[in-house]
Amino acid sequence: MYRLRIFLKPYGKKLDRGVLGRRLHGYILKAIQNTDPVLSQMIHDRKERQIFSAHLLIENDELHIQSPSKAFIQCMQQHFLVQEQIDLIDWKGVVQEVQLISYSDEEIMQRFATKFTLHFISPTTFYQSGNYYPLPDPTLLFLSALKITHTGNIDFPYSMIRTIKINYASFKTVVVDFEKFQAIGFLGKMTLNTNKLPLEDQKWLWKLAFYGSIMGFGYKTAWGMGQVKLIPHDKAILRTPNASEKSQGVVGNP
Repeated sequence: MYRLRIFLKPYGKKLDRGVLGRRLHGYILKAIQNTDPVLSQMIHDRKERQIFSAHLLIENDELHIQSPSKAFIQCMQQHFLVQEQIDLIDWKGVVQEVQLISYSDEEIMQRFATKFTLHFISPTTFYQSGNYYPLPDPTLLFLSALKITHTGNIDFPYSMIRTIKINYASFKTVVVDFEKFQAIGFLGKMTLNTNKLPLEDQKWLWKLAFYGSIMGFGYKTAWGMGQVKLIPHDKAILRTPNASEKSQGVVGNP
């Protein structure tokens, strides 16, 4: 799993989150097409097209682009070597620095916890049969995360998900305006506990939660929706010598 963390000097109008997200998605697709037409066609032809997610952190002057595909990330790195400006029409950003962050399976499991909180920091929703489903259903969350690394038919362990304990949940729904249409999503927190499951199942679910916290959960993650902080609760396992109390173990988004 990879993330490009791009530091920007922004200027222009302040736009709604949804408008920026939609325009950023189009910008990235065009960048891929101009840099690597073969990769662009592969992305277009995929049955599961969601090979990347992206979101602007306006308050931090940053852009984050995530993907499990090394080829996609390398293509975007090449793009930013020659193109220093991100032009989203009314809003623009000049690239100051590009950092690459990679997440190995070993690093993911070093942070393993059986109890963790998913903090949904951008509106999150699911889309089924033509309708939005703005509720934090654990089955839909983990199925969404599984699709990050798997394509085609997936043998999903529904009975395992029903064993997960929800210790806490608090949400509100919001409307996201994409200019041409609107979507309903939820914001909030949910604390899950997998300690009733076998250890291997606990580790598998942790890995899915980690993937989701990087790529985002649900619908339109390439447009900035579904962004999450993953906050583990087992400090004894996750503490590292150089981490501050504030930053220990938090995964996903700043």
